[in-house]
Formats: sequence, C-alpha cells, structure tokens
Amino acid sequence: MKPPAGIPPRHDPGERTGLALCFAFLLWANHVTPLWADDYCRTMPFNPVTIARIVWGNYNFWTGRWFTTLVTFFVLDLRPYGALVAFTVVNAGIFTFLVHVVAHLCRAVAGRPAPARWRDGVAQYGLVFLMLWWLPRTIGEVALWKTGAIGYLWPVAGEMWLLSRIVSRRTDMNMAQHVAVFLIATFLEPLSLLLTLVLAGDAIRAWKRGQRAPWPLLCSHGLGTLVLGIAPGNYVRMRTMAPSPVMDRLDGLLGNLGSLFDPFWAPFVVVIGIGLFLGRRQAPFPACLRAGRGIGFVGLALAYMALLLMFPREALAARVSFPASVLLVCYLTCLLFTCPVGRVFSRVMAAGCAGLAVMHMAIVVPDFLLLARISHDRVASTREQVARDQPVVLPRVTMGPRHKLLYVRKDIIFVGINPDPHNMLTMCFARAMGASSVRSVP
Repeated sequence: MKPPAGIPPRHDPGERTGLALCFAFLLWANHVTPLWADDYCRTMPFNPVTIARIVWGNYNFWTGRWFTTLVTFFVLDLRPYGALVAFTVVNAGIFTFLVHVVAHLCRAVAGRPAPARWRDGVAQYGLVFLMLWWLPRTIGEVALWKTGAIGYLWPVAGEMWLLSRIVSRRTDMNMAQHVAVFLIATFLEPLSLLLTLVLAGDAIRAWKRGQRAPWPLLCSHGLGTLVLGIAPGNYVRMRTMAPSPVMDRLDGLLGNLGSLFDPFWAPFVVVIGIGLFLGRRQAPFPACLRAGRGIGFVGLALAYMALLLMFPREALAARVSFPASVLLVCYLTCLLFTCPVGRVFSRVMAAGCAGLAVMHMAIVVPDFLLLARISHDRVASTREQVARDQPVVLPRVTMGPRHKLLYVRKDIIFVGINPDPHNMLTMCFARAMGASSVRSVP
C-alpha cells in the first residue's frame, strides 16, 4: 500500500468537535465500567519486586506479552492511589487518538481532501467513531475492560499510528519514539508480526529505489516482535492446549473470519452506498470500490487473519480479531471519504450520523448502567459479609438468552460469580475482596 499523499498535521474542519464528543462519551464509559474477571487476578498490594517476579515468570511460563502484563499490574495494583482515574482518562484518550489516526490515515490513503464545512467534518468523525465501536465483535472487551483494553486497544492504536507514519513517509524518529515503537511491538503477536513485515517491505522498496530506507525503525519494531515471539512462555502455554492440526486451525479461522460481519454493518454500508451512488459520475462502479488505495486495508485485514494460524483453535477468542475489524473500518472510512460531499450527501451523512448516535446511546447507556449496578451490588454484599467474617455467598447473576456466567457481546462484557468457590476467577475476586471464599447460589 503506497499512497502518494502525506498526512497533513492540521486539524480538519469539525475534527476537534467530533473528537471532543467522542472523548466525552468514552470518559463516561470508562468511568462506569467496573472491574471484571482477570482484573481481580491482577489486583494485589503494590510491590514492584513482586510485579517484576510475576512478569518474568509469565514470560517464561505463560506469555511473551511482558509489557502488557507489567502495565496491567501497575494500573490495577495502584488503584488505591488513583490509578483507575488515570486509566479512565488515558484509555479514553487512546480510543480518541485511534479515531484521529484512522481518519487522517484514510484521508491520505483515499487521496481526498477534508470537507470544507464544519458540519460535514463532525459527521465524518462521528461515523468513524461509531464504526470503530459497532463493527468489532466485542468492543467492550477490547476497549473498556481494563485487562482487555491494555492488551488490545493500546497496541492497535500504536500500530495504526506507526502505519500512518509509514504511509506519510515520516519514518525518521528520535530515541524516545524508537523505544515506544519497540514497546508497541511487544503487545500482540500477529499484529506485531504484520507491521514488521509491512515495515520490511517498505524498507526494501525504498532501498531498491535508492531512497532512504527506514532501517532503524524496522530494527526497533522487529526487535520488539522478536522479544515477544521467542518468549518460552508462549510455547509452554501452547502445550497446555488441546492439539490443533493445521486443518483444525483453518476451520476455526474461517469461522472467526465469517463472524467479523454482522447486521451492525448494514447502516454504515447503506450510508456509504448512497454516497457512492451519488458520486457515480466521478467514480463509476466497480472502480469506486478501490477507494483510492484503500483496498489495501482489506489485504492487510486478510493477512492479519491468516497470521492467526499461529494460534491453536482454542486460543481464537473473539477479541483476537479486533485488529482485523479496525483495518476493515479503515477501508469503509476510505470509501466514505471518496464520496463527493454535495448538498444531498451532506444531509444523508448528517442524518445517518445523528440517527446512529441516538441508537448508540439508547443501547449503550442502559447496558453500562446495568453492568455497573450488578458490580456495585456484588461488591457491597461481599464487603458486608467479609465484615462479619463469613464465607461470602452471593445471588447468582447470569446474562444473555442462555443465562451465561460469561457473556461477551459488542458493548457488554460480564463475568458472573461461579458456584464453585475454587473457580480461578472467583478465587481472584475473593482474594481481592479479602474474603476466605466466594460462591454464588440460585
């Protein structure tokens, strides 16, 4: 993917307003999202030596994502000192930054200027945010859940920032930026490997053309990928999973790929389809589907999904597909930006954005308030029983049509208390709350 245009540093018309609205909502959403599941497993009295020992042990016996583990422990162990307030602001800022990067990156790749009117700019940024929220399979799990956000949202935002630097040919960086690139590359194996391959291709292309190749950037990112990939813990953990031959992995991968698409795509496709139809004279079908060079994002999404073959089928959780969803959102954003913003499409875009925003709030606000209430009641009841020095017994709460203790869907991530007090996640909750044991009953 080699768009000729650079990414302009200036703000687009309506960008600041659009990003401010996104940040305000995300600030509230992060504030009301409670701790769930693995969050409690990483909650303990703050001790840097203990954290370092756990991180080193995980690197050798569980996962190579050492920096992810380190950051998660620091955030959750320092919560008595206001770390969760800082996390709320930082995490909301990182999602907002992702919206900004995707919009500027796609405008450069599509080769189209920003709309002249403030209203159109706000609508475009609103649609980009809504696509990033509703098109991934489990946005609550990867963008709001503390453990999931650090492990998935943060690396995706970082790697998309790096991709925007490659596209705009701004690959000269200072030492602090190279360290940041190295750390970004240590988060998520398939995404890290994909960006290393993209960087390698870009460096080789520049070298063949006699241009300055980004070898230092490739080395810093490649080193992060190497440190992540060679961790002994990756292979120890893999041996604990059920055997998964290539065909079994491929079958799981195809199912994961198909589940990227759901009815939530329909309203965005309709809005963009209207824009492409109105602009059919400037870009006839099917040439308009190239979206400048935006079709390359589809190739990157498919390449990312192919790299998931490195994982056993058992490890293909829904959250792992988040980077592919973001890359597909980039393609849709390129299509949106190639639509001529005349008077008719301006109204369509404004009405579509407003209607989807109302739908968004109507769905998300009740969901988040329900989850916050469940967590508040659980914690309050646990503290009351702990104060009486009793084993904690909580009413069983389930969610979804099949009454699950673990329910992950779009904006919802819910983990109930298991009836077995020896369940790992339930034991983590008990330890974090200072209880001798916790279980749930109907």
